[in-house]
Amino acid sequence: MKKHLLSFLFLFVLASSLFGADKLAVVEPVAKGGMKPQEIEALWSMLESSVDGGYELISRSAIKSMMTEIGFTTSSDLVNLNSTQKAKLGQIKTVKYIFLPTVSKFGSRLNVSFMLLDVSTGEIDSDTRTTETVNSLDELADKLPDILNEMGLGRAAKKRGISAILTLAIRVKDAPAYLSENFNTSLENYLLENNIRLQNLQSVAKILKKNKIDNLYEAEPSMFMRIGKLLRVDNLVQASINRYSILMKKEYIKASKRTQVSCIGNIEGNIRIISAQTGQVVASFPFRKRVNFDDLDEDTDDWTARDYGQYLIDQALPAVCKKVTQKLK
Repeated sequence: MKKHLLSFLFLFVLASSLFGADKLAVVEPVAKGGMKPQEIEALWSMLESSVDGGYELISRSAIKSMMTEIGFTTSSDLVNLNSTQKAKLGQIKTVKYIFLPTVSKFGSRLNVSFMLLDVSTGEIDSDTRTTETVNSLDELADKLPDILNEMGLGRAAKKRGISAILTLAIRVKDAPAYLSENFNTSLENYLLENNIRLQNLQSVAKILKKNKIDNLYEAEPSMFMRIGKLLRVDNLVQASINRYSILMKKEYIKASKRTQVSCIGNIEGNIRIISAQTGQVVASFPFRKRVNFDDLDEDTDDWTARDYGQYLIDQALPAVCKKVTQKLK
């Protein structure tokens, strides 16, 4: 029995070494140019909580102990290694890569450099080396997912199966005040009826207002990624209106002594879907609808301009929302 147990343990250790994730260490950022200790600690913690890429992250104390054993006392010892130092580094057999950040301050701006050091060779992978200049650590936090993804160290986003509708972008002069609310409410209702999980429109508006986020149609991918994190969603849905008109013409008919109202409505735009993980537009669906209200069988004598507008929206949405629904499912 004991012999079988030892054999099992040997096979387990062997399998772990063959199939276990490679180990990676994030060392303390090398600081230059007046960086404060609390800023270095904040950056270090930010990186430790963000780096993934399928690697197993080892603790600070573990990598510090390993480096001390071979004569490296600080992270700066890892910069510009000579052949002797590279050979010493190769003595660390349990770690595959060391993630080496360098940060310096120039006035109010931060210059951050990231390098991935192959422990076995002591060489820096030039394809993964990157530098970014930011105004603050908060701005770096917004950009970090993209940076790490490009280095192959990004964290796979957790799918929540939830989307959010952003504020309607209206590119029409003198558009009625009700257009944005009516359109997005109808869009929300349609998607919910087709089993698309959504953040509540009012909740989305409150969160974006609290974080002073507006004018989103021309936003950068990093902003959409930030919004995705704030709203905790996978996708962002944003519609834009490029043409909207309800043209009513009144004509008095002498024979019947009645005023006849003729009305034609036009609406045109698109609905785009933005990935909250990458901030990129993954789909865009144009829509266009023209309605001659004189052809309706319904009695429209008591309709207001808002009633005509709502009818026009209800006619335009089904075809385009069918495509949106298929993309979100």
